[in-house]
Amino acid sequence: MVADISGRRLVAGSCALGLFLLTLTGCTGNGAIDAAVPPPATPAPAEPIDRPSSRVGDLGQEDLPEPADLGHGWDYRVDHGNPEDGYVGSGQPATAREPKSVLAAITPLGCRPGDLPRPESALEVTYAKGKLPGVALVLRFGDNQMAGHFFAEHSRVLTRCVGSRGVDMVVEAASDRLIVTTRTEQLGDTPVWTEGVGRRGDEVMLVAVADPSPAGVRSVISALA
Repeated sequence: MVADISGRRLVAGSCALGLFLLTLTGCTGNGAIDAAVPPPATPAPAEPIDRPSSRVGDLGQEDLPEPADLGHGWDYRVDHGNPEDGYVGSGQPATAREPKSVLAAITPLGCRPGDLPRPESALEVTYAKGKLPGVALVLRFGDNQMAGHFFAEHSRVLTRCVGSRGVDMVVEAASDRLIVTTRTEQLGDTPVWTEGVGRRGDEVMLVAVADPSPAGVRSVISALA
């Protein structure tokens, strides 16, 4: 990527003029000075990103696991996001998420996506244990049947991903209401995770911790209990 520091395009050539003169006149490829050309308008600044809410309807931080549910040493963490990536946090551990973006990001890297129904709302809470990150996400659907369909389809995505190239995934526990996996992937900033998905009525809960050890598996199962 080329950084346009001056905000102007400098015409290539051999004219030995100072930067100040270049900005006023420009030059031709053979060194001749052209007529004065006004610089292009400065691009408008990017629109600020609205800070999301820490609640979605009646869903709040209290509806997701507390740090103690993950086990000893876990605490809430505030994810401030990165405006350059188009995402900012709420300034609280809980952040409302856009359901469409959740579906786009929910499938582990290297796994084939499934046909997942879109939830009506989504709320995320972030955690940390030392340098280990953790996250929980609750998805609320229009009815129990839709939530059940999401859980069943996402479970199929995960089990089908076992043995995929570039993804070392193991199903640690599975039932008609819960599935827990550990995985190591060759891509991503944090390549090792324990992830769990649980269903309760018209909601689906997802919990992930960057710890594929037995302690991480216990944390996820405990949080989904």
